[in-house]
Amino acid sequence: MIRVGDIVFKKSTGGLVQRVNKSRIGLVLEMYQPSGSLPQYKVSFPGGLPAWWDSRHLHRIKNDTRV
Repeated sequence: MIRVGDIVFKKSTGGLVQRVNKSRIGLVLEMYQPSGSLPQYKVSFPGGLPAWWDSRHLHRIKNDTRV
């Protein structure tokens, strides 16, 4: 689940395998979820204006600190 304030990667689209483009890291600024559809997130990537993306195009970075 992606939330406001999370750091995300942009997924590559097209082709048989969905790859995560680790060179595009962005910050989630807003969330919008109309009833009956996928949630959409306003993400700011470096060098560009914030844009709206739906959840299938984004991959959240998880903090994996197991002790």
